[in-house]
Amino acid sequence: MSRNASVPTGRRMPLWNDLGEELAGELQDYPYLGAIDAVSAYEQEYGRPRMVERVAEALLVNEARPGAAHRAFCSIFFDIVCTTNVDFLLERQYENAPRYCRPIVDEDHLTINDQGKTIALLKLHGDVHHPTRLVLTEEDYDTFLSKYPLLATYLANLLITRTAVLIGYSLEDPDFRQVWQVIGERLGKARRLAYSLVVDAKATDVARFARRGVKVINLPGSKKHYSQILADTFNELREYMQTNILGASQVTTEEPLTELSLPQEAVTRLCFFAVPLDLQPQFRDQIFPLVKRAGLVPVTAADVISPGENYAAKIDAIMRRSVAAVVDLSTQNTILELSMLSGMSRPVQTFVIVEKGTAIPSAVADKLYVLREKTPIADQPELLQRIDVWLRRVAAEILPTRTDEPSRLFQAREYRAAVISAISNLESLLNSVLERECRLPDRFCGLQRLVDIVSVRHDLVVAKKQIDAWIRIRNMAVHSQKPVTRANAQEIVRGVQKLSESLRPLDYSGWLDSTLAVLRQKEQVYRRLVQSEGQSVADKSKPVLQVRDEQERAWAEKAIHARKLMWWDDVEGFYGIYKKSTSFG
Repeated sequence: MSRNASVPTGRRMPLWNDLGEELAGELQDYPYLGAIDAVSAYEQEYGRPRMVERVAEALLVNEARPGAAHRAFCSIFFDIVCTTNVDFLLERQYENAPRYCRPIVDEDHLTINDQGKTIALLKLHGDVHHPTRLVLTEEDYDTFLSKYPLLATYLANLLITRTAVLIGYSLEDPDFRQVWQVIGERLGKARRLAYSLVVDAKATDVARFARRGVKVINLPGSKKHYSQILADTFNELREYMQTNILGASQVTTEEPLTELSLPQEAVTRLCFFAVPLDLQPQFRDQIFPLVKRAGLVPVTAADVISPGENYAAKIDAIMRRSVAAVVDLSTQNTILELSMLSGMSRPVQTFVIVEKGTAIPSAVADKLYVLREKTPIADQPELLQRIDVWLRRVAAEILPTRTDEPSRLFQAREYRAAVISAISNLESLLNSVLERECRLPDRFCGLQRLVDIVSVRHDLVVAKKQIDAWIRIRNMAVHSQKPVTRANAQEIVRGVQKLSESLRPLDYSGWLDSTLAVLRQKEQVYRRLVQSEGQSVADKSKPVLQVRDEQERAWAEKAIHARKLMWWDDVEGFYGIYKKSTSFG
């Protein structure tokens, strides 16, 4: 891997054998017998400190920077990486990503248990910043198992329980080969097969790896283009993982399952929540209903059970499918999740919450955020209102794309996805109809219940029985692999469009302007009466003028606020209140 680094012009990163020859050239009367022997002889001649300094100089530790292969490799969400390289190219690239990487150099580092949330980088042979832990000489290799038994045990456990993929590794290191051999002897055919990525492998290379229980994945191309071939392979692997990890996962909540059943490129309604576990009950109780009423679908990492223990790969896949995210920066984990969101190639609109009294993390220094009190969220109406405003704004921005998505998917012959997308739009439509009529239940209800309520209040252009049949087809599409016919998809997509047109709210902008004008005129009449006839006479005229100061002014202010945010559904809702409560409208 190190050979793929970016180095100054005229310099070259040495391979292991190149390093041995370079050090051997500085020894007098030394017959070169191999890299390990040469490094050992150099240490004996000049001492270990000088040997370590010379190795660091040869490896261009201060000059080398991660290359294309490093960038592509570090974009894959592996949770454990083991390396025998003693440089810092992987650490530097993970920092550039940015992703938190925790090097494991000494045995006491094994006691830190944050697996799945960060990248554990096992540096089997140490690094040049830890001279006593370096494994370079004959003595280092010979005493590795006895000096570092816990590291050897940890490595053995990984090789027993995980599938190893070797990259640029020849299996020539005695310490690693001893561990691998012991596992083979103890487990026999039960040992997991390991794989090695090799560019333009020869038949002898394939045979040598096969003897050691490793299957070669032979990458076509010339070794001259080794770095680019590896980079392309890593990029392909990353895309495959991002595309397929959710399909191999179990989604435990119905609404996220429906959205994640859509194709990778489809527009979803998902809003990802990066929230500490102790706050999740409050968020589910107070904020998730706001998300659903805005026409979005809340999802957390706990809603998806993915294979293995790779937490980072799972949330990366969820984030890529989401249109929005809410992050509460109360823990180190959520700060890391915010950095992942910031590094997305497709920006995800993010609402950041910081607990009042805590230090503002550097991750949000250039972002908009709101402060959360330590009191229960239910007692923070201003916070809830700001989240509600933001959620509705996000929903309004994606509405045109979402509205067209079923037709686009149908034209692309994605009939199953077209049905799922159309019924999702129907759910949002019915929810908005009830909200603007102030008829929403206190708690969010499911699609079938929404259909029942709306069908009682409206003469639907499509029979309720037919809508029920559409929902059954959608459920079948979500919970099975049974294909959806073109005829069914066409009927549902067109039917939902027809319902949308019949239930679409009118533009109440003109009504709002005229209503506010009437209110102002009535207020002026009332003030003139106060000036000319006195307060008592003016108050007696209030019923005639139909001025209901507190109610009407509150409604007007809410309607003005709704219009500024282009929430026409809300404006129509206020219109309904006016119509029922006053004699003008």
